[in-house]
Amino acid sequence: MTDVSKRTDHSRISPTAKIAAYWRSLSDIPYSKEIAESVGAKEAAIYLLGDQVVAMGTISPAMFEARYKSINRGLDKCGIGNALELACGLSPRGIEIVANGGTYVGTDLPDIYAESSPIIASIARRAGIPMDRFHLQPANVLDRDQMENAASYFRRDRFAVCNEGLMMYLDPEEKAKMAEIVRVLLLKSGGAWITTDITLGETRKKIASMLGPAGKAIAKSAMKKIADQTGRNITENDFNSKADAVLFYSKLGFDVEEFPMYDDRQTLSTASLMPEKRREELLEILSSAKTWILKPRN
Repeated sequence: MTDVSKRTDHSRISPTAKIAAYWRSLSDIPYSKEIAESVGAKEAAIYLLGDQVVAMGTISPAMFEARYKSINRGLDKCGIGNALELACGLSPRGIEIVANGGTYVGTDLPDIYAESSPIIASIARRAGIPMDRFHLQPANVLDRDQMENAASYFRRDRFAVCNEGLMMYLDPEEKAKMAEIVRVLLLKSGGAWITTDITLGETRKKIASMLGPAGKAIAKSAMKKIADQTGRNITENDFNSKADAVLFYSKLGFDVEEFPMYDDRQTLSTASLMPEKRREELLEILSSAKTWILKPRN
């Protein structure tokens, strides 16, 4: 059996973090604009997606805003103020968490860490964030030692693990390895794992279908470009159904809860970017999308 922690192609995933940073920068998520401008996120998105940027720019920002904010709601639902964010990329979440009194550890692969960590740390310092509770560290989610080192910053404090936009790049064996490592960390901390990734494929398919033949063609082209850049065909890593996903994580020792990625009590600042005739339909799709809370069983 292949030792998935020894694979060397994971670093090719890193450039897609700039796409996420660009979509977030179109929202009201704090610090997202500063981060995107600092790394040339718009230029990276145009380079990677080409002409698709314009068409995707009416839909993708809302999806990225909804999933980002739903992770924050998941932390609130669990009553956990400290977070270990995996594949954090250019996420501003840590600045928010520490500003609210928590401790944050953001991890990513060495390549993206080397570029992103000085930028994120600089913005955090300018925002007056206490750096003794704000930590960034290179770590592969499939490397147990690296993950335990990252979690050691919390000492004995309870923390959650969170991630968005990561697991679609992992095959089933890698997903299982990651879950095994996360479960051990959470059994020690008493926390939970919050993610939007598990059935994200269903949401992508619904959005493509909503956009009709032209939208499907754009989505297919964009997925191909991402696959070419990352070496990963993310659609092949989707679960066939929610039931399959629940069974997968249940067998790995987790109890599963879920809540809507979006509900009408929220305001999406990027809703205005959507064509009016599509807005209601997209918000309905985002309401049917789920954010998962996975709690480890003893």
